[in-house]
Amino acid sequence: MEITPAINIINSIFASDEVQDSLGNSHKLNSNVDLEEGDFLQKLIISNNFSKSIEIGCAYGISSLFISDAIHKNMGKHLIIDPNQSTDWKGIGIQNLKKSGLTNFRIIEKPSEVALPELFIDNETFDFAFIDGWHTFDHTLIDFFYINKMLRPGGIVVIDDIGMTGLNKLSRFIYNYPCYQYEGSVKVSFSKKRAVLDSLKSIIRGVAKCLPSKVRSEIFSGNLLTSDSTLGLNASMIAFKKISKDERPWNWHEKF
Repeated sequence: MEITPAINIINSIFASDEVQDSLGNSHKLNSNVDLEEGDFLQKLIISNNFSKSIEIGCAYGISSLFISDAIHKNMGKHLIIDPNQSTDWKGIGIQNLKKSGLTNFRIIEKPSEVALPELFIDNETFDFAFIDGWHTFDHTLIDFFYINKMLRPGGIVVIDDIGMTGLNKLSRFIYNYPCYQYEGSVKVSFSKKRAVLDSLKSIIRGVAKCLPSKVRSEIFSGNLLTSDSTLGLNASMIAFKKISKDERPWNWHEKF
């Protein structure tokens, strides 16, 4: 990872595990991507030469620093949506961006369910999107719905915290879209409980293979018969690449 002013600020924040507001008060670092995840975001942007990005959720600005820094290298622009930046987050995220000398960003302090439709009406398009906002299935689905409409073919959308049940389910849903393909994931998190569940799933998949496909689909759910490791769904962050226009028929549905 190239050491830029933005990366220097990120390293300093992680070293102290704190951020400072405009009054000099310290706040414990939380609600942030880690260094491995940030590197993952930067590599996706730089390797694909993306120049126009959007991010839902800023908080203390760690992911924003990674993305804005990478987009800056491609002479691009970054858009941030965070309705609580000036209130709950005390403007610290934007302050950190300014400290780094980055000026290639703008922020919309509105809820994403309001801001995204407005951007769509304005015919905005993007190469890269990072969704890290309100973490319910329905809210993140709304975010993805509009991102999908504005993401150019060849673009990439990344969803954070897919270890959470609702977002993991949403990732399974997107995985079935014919216009998207799995592009990568990061930070596998394993527990003893998860290891036991995966072992049981493996046994069930072995038994299911002996059954006719129709019977198998009626008895078992699709996600039970699918390996999370194969799909990249046992990670904390997942990337999907849009490989074509979204031309699903009006009655499209796949089990997820």
